[in-house]
Amino acid sequence: MTLLRLRPLLLAAALLPAAVLPAVRAAEVSAAVVTAPLQRGELLHTLRAFATVQVPTSATQTVTFPRPLRVLAVDVHPGQAVRRGQTLALLAADAASSLAWAQAQNAVRFARDELDRQLALQAQQLATQSQVDAARKALADAQAQLQALQQQGAGQAQTAVTAPFDGVVLAVSAAPGDVLAAGSPLLQLGRAGSVQAAASVPPEDAARLQPGQAVRLTAVFDPQRQWLGTLRSVGAAVDAKTQRLPLLIALPAQPAPPPAGTALQADIVLGRWRGWVVPRDAVLQDAHGAYVYQDDHGKARRVPVHIALDAGLQTGITGPVDPALPLVVQGNDVLRPGMALRVQGGGR
Repeated sequence: MTLLRLRPLLLAAALLPAAVLPAVRAAEVSAAVVTAPLQRGELLHTLRAFATVQVPTSATQTVTFPRPLRVLAVDVHPGQAVRRGQTLALLAADAASSLAWAQAQNAVRFARDELDRQLALQAQQLATQSQVDAARKALADAQAQLQALQQQGAGQAQTAVTAPFDGVVLAVSAAPGDVLAAGSPLLQLGRAGSVQAAASVPPEDAARLQPGQAVRLTAVFDPQRQWLGTLRSVGAAVDAKTQRLPLLIALPAQPAPPPAGTALQADIVLGRWRGWVVPRDAVLQDAHGAYVYQDDHGKARRVPVHIALDAGLQTGITGPVDPALPLVVQGNDVLRPGMALRVQGGGR
């Protein structure tokens, strides 16, 4: 092409308005992005706190025994819900208890024989009444000792421990093969409905809380374990040490509540928001505010939005978005209005 033929084209390019040139340059550049359809949904407006599982002392019972026992089996584990009458463990007398039981039985037999002998001698006028009375007292004492051991469970080959009420196992203090000393704890139980979580929040959040609000509970060290509790009470005074407001959260009986001492993340549901729900990374911000990009037939369209609720990996937005246009969810950080898009995934 000769210089004379190029001159009109060069002159035309030079006469282009300055405002048009950036758009021309942007159109010449493209970006790889991933898009997804706009979707409406629901997000929970929550207040996050951290809690510890506890059971009031008045609602607990420790299972102990007045004599030594050997543990044969333990059929429950901490955190397990149990019903009244359910077998918790199987025990047997230890060697010392078995020996004491046998000695008590022998003492009763000997005392009975001695009384019979004294009565026979008395009939022959060879024993006095005081000797007969002494034999009767010895028999009564031996029988009382045997009865006391029997009330403690001695003499039984095995002893089944059952739940005295509906509740949850808080702790297991022995394993099969262990020998429990007299008075040593075997299990600790909490009454059904008594397991709760203690938490605290800044005082300024008190106005947004009231008993009955739902609470999502997640085990801090095992996020797969979750429960749905209820806010039981909101403290009326700030704790002098922590300067925070104490809360009590009721835990459900099913699924089985976590053991006492478990650390939980508590998300108290303050309300529900419905509207456009987008991935958090799809929303960008600059000096002009928040915005998203939509795929407008292969070109990037910038849309100003308002962040209504930020809920972790998802964000609720409002604004003049076009429901028919896909949302750019990846690659949006390099976009400029009007830039050509190379869609690599998602949908249009």
